[in-house]
Formats: sequence, structure tokens, C-alpha cells
Amino acid sequence: MSIIGIPIGLYGYIFPGNINLMVLDLYASKKYRVLASVLSLIIIFESIYCLLTLLLLGGLKENSAAFKWMEMGSFVLITGMGIWMLLESRKNKQAVQKNTLYRGIISTIIHPQQIPFWLIIGVVINPLMKFGMDVFTMAGFLIFNAVGTLLAMAVYMIFGNRILQYFNLNLTVINKAMGFVYIAVGGYSLVRFLVG
Repeated sequence: MSIIGIPIGLYGYIFPGNINLMVLDLYASKKYRVLASVLSLIIIFESIYCLLTLLLLGGLKENSAAFKWMEMGSFVLITGMGIWMLLESRKNKQAVQKNTLYRGIISTIIHPQQIPFWLIIGVVINPLMKFGMDVFTMAGFLIFNAVGTLLAMAVYMIFGNRILQYFNLNLTVINKAMGFVYIAVGGYSLVRFLVG
């Protein structure tokens, strides 16, 4: 059943965000060494989030206050990321590319969506795999999840640039659009969290 890690990894990274934009930009600028390092970083931190969340899911679910604070922190990070994307200087394309790289790396290391994502996925896959799965099953799941994640990144590297050219968009426009999306999602979630 570890093979279900492939569709989970693909699903987790197929939607546009800072990480995908960073990979797309590095691939388009032919910065293959940096791209290889970044892909390794993505896989390492994705595996860490997956492993820790699955192993600690039972405890987190019992301590609902800790989970709520983690949720709120995620919403604040998403909103802050969106504000940064909107306020950055639009004149210097090199600075925009550098900021895309920085945001992508920050999103990889402090990936606000991954904890809630893995909590939800953990609950879904628990009947199939159980949280107390043995080392080999867990390692297999992590490897297949990494394959799914790399497939999602490959989609952006291969087709992403063509899609951008087709719509005649540039990195600045995408960053601005994603900034609005992040602020909307993060702000709405934060307000709902505080009110509810």
C-alpha cells in the first residue's frame, strides 16, 4: 500500500505556489545545479513533514490546543507571504527572481500548508497503513511520496513554461496573482479561526 504515496505526493505539489514557481523559474533560467539542490531540499523537508506528522498525529489530535496554534501560525505565514509578494519592487526583474527563490526556499522549509495537509492525509490513510507502520513500510511510503512530489515538479518544469508563454504571463504577474490568493486564503482562514 506504500505506492499510494505517489498520488499523494503529486497532489500535494501540483497546485501553483511559491515552490512550483521557484522550480519553474530555476528550470527556465537553466540554473540546473541550484535546481538539483532545491529539489533535494524539497524532498528532504517533504519527507520530514510527512514522517513527523504521521508519527505524531495521534498526540496532536488529542492536544487540540496545540493543533489550533499550529493552524493559526500557518494562516499567519500564508498571509505574510502574500503581502510580501504584493509589496516587492516590480522594476527589477532580477530582484523578483531572487525573491521568488527566497520565498520558494522559505516555503520549502517552513511550509505552512504541509502540516494541515499531512494531518488530513494521515487521517485518510490511517485505515490503510496505520500510524504505527514498520520502518520498511514507512520508508517505502516516503520514497513513493518523493516520486510523486518529483512528478509534480516535472510537470512544472516541462509544461509550466509553455503554459506561461501561451498566456504571455511573466513572473511578476504570477507573483502578484499568487500574493492576492495567499492573502485571501490566509486572511479568510485566520478570521474564521479567530471568530470560530
